[in-house]
Amino acid sequence: MNTSRRVFIRAATALGTVAAFKGASFAQELAPKPLDILVLGGTGFIGPHDINYAKSRGHRITMFNRGQTAPGLFPNVETLLGDRDGQLDALKGRDWDAVIDNSGFYPRHARLSAELLHGHVDTYMFVSSISAYGDSLTVEHDEFSAPAATMDDPNDESESPYGPSYGARKALCEQEITRVFGDNAIHVRPGIITGVGDPTERLRHWLRRMLAGHEILVPEADENLPVQYIDAVDMTAWMVRLLEDGGSGPYNAVGAEEPYRARPLLETIRDALGSSSALTWVDWEWLSAQVDEVPGYAPWYGVGPMPFMQVNNDRALATGLTFRPIGDTARDMVADLPNVAAGEWRGGFDLATEAALLGKWHEEKG
Repeated sequence: MNTSRRVFIRAATALGTVAAFKGASFAQELAPKPLDILVLGGTGFIGPHDINYAKSRGHRITMFNRGQTAPGLFPNVETLLGDRDGQLDALKGRDWDAVIDNSGFYPRHARLSAELLHGHVDTYMFVSSISAYGDSLTVEHDEFSAPAATMDDPNDESESPYGPSYGARKALCEQEITRVFGDNAIHVRPGIITGVGDPTERLRHWLRRMLAGHEILVPEADENLPVQYIDAVDMTAWMVRLLEDGGSGPYNAVGAEEPYRARPLLETIRDALGSSSALTWVDWEWLSAQVDEVPGYAPWYGVGPMPFMQVNNDRALATGLTFRPIGDTARDMVADLPNVAAGEWRGGFDLATEAALLGKWHEEKG
């Protein structure tokens, strides 16, 4: 998969993460049977959503992490300190019903945790990625027919977690876990995850401009291009219910039921926020000629033959994955904007550059 279309997500800052979950609403219905769930990670982006929803269902949670990101986020949740890279002693001699692995990026780490937990955990749920599919993915493929991404040296750990071999390493992590847990392994393959706590500007870029009422420049790669966001709230709630119901195997966690389309997606978000912003669709070739590099701030990842935004989610839908309207996601993220830590990555043009480009576009196009 090309780097320009990968999901590059940093861990949220402690301030942003803690604030992100104030006032969040979760299901009040208790699960039929409370589970003891181990979460590897827990304080980044999706981990807190997992934990809050699981707790609301009556499950008992233990976290395992290094204690470096937002260490005070869950003062009433047991935290075991260690490291994926061989420092797993805190997990020895303990039993859980299930583990949610949010922090596996290298196959060796996945192998170490899977082998240590085998016999002490019934179900191993691994958060993978649709980047785990190879470049020959088509819209006809499902979880079992799509080819896996590969890399020349499966043991190479020289790259950062989100480096060019991110997808291949996720595929290898899946293989290590399945080798140990077999049918008791669950692989969640999300695409672009957003919502409260999202540490990127992929959606927030548009929200800030809509709130200010600015005219907004939108790269016109294709106004009908499919876009598959998933709200972290929807995804993690489904993950917990999948553990309760006894899922098995891989699931594409993308959606909604049908891919959004770029123009109606942005118009729906704008209308949900009550914004007066005009969306000005600017020709991609013209835009590329004006600047050295078009920043990757569109809500999609480039245009090409690989259907990165048209991944089949029938299997997840059949097991109860549901979606809130994208307008609700936008409103939740807007409510959280005051809590977003200063200095987070900012995507797209700055306002001055955007205004200058829009002025030139209108002048040239009349």
